[in-house]
Amino acid sequence: MSGKKHFVISKKAILIASVAVVAIAIPVTAGIVISRQNDATNIAIEKGEQPQFATVLPNGKSIDDLGGWIRISPTTSDPVFAYNDKIDGVAVNVSEQPLPKSFEANPDAQVAEITKGGAYNEINGGNTKAYIGTSSQGPQSVVFSKKNLLILIKSQQKIDTKSWSKYIESLN
Repeated sequence: MSGKKHFVISKKAILIASVAVVAIAIPVTAGIVISRQNDATNIAIEKGEQPQFATVLPNGKSIDDLGGWIRISPTTSDPVFAYNDKIDGVAVNVSEQPLPKSFEANPDAQVAEITKGGAYNEINGGNTKAYIGTSSQGPQSVVFSKKNLLILIKSQQKIDTKSWSKYIESLN
């Protein structure tokens, strides 16, 4: 027999170790969740704060119709504002921010660049090139540049491409 020792682990030992791991994991996970909620609370999510840059809204709708602006970026970061709307009855979240300086020379090329490597398809909303990505679970993300803004729209479910195009075109 060689000098190697063989360890036999009983089912009872495995059960005790598993319970110990779970007993440690639950408080750690709870702490992480609470910490992230606190971090989210530190983001300036205050209705009534207004963007200090030109924005776009769908034709025929005011920001009051859409529930008001919500700042979704930390106060220490460049401002990003959002509102909620619906396209074909599907909830969407529209976020807008001024174009980053690096995008200003050629916004369309820069937007195309940030979608590379993802499963995005190009669509047109009037004269606006947009890129749409669809999750296997159905939600979609659309990113584009319009009127010196970088705009990201997220949907809760899949929306027809023609409806996306109309919505993007309606933003003025």
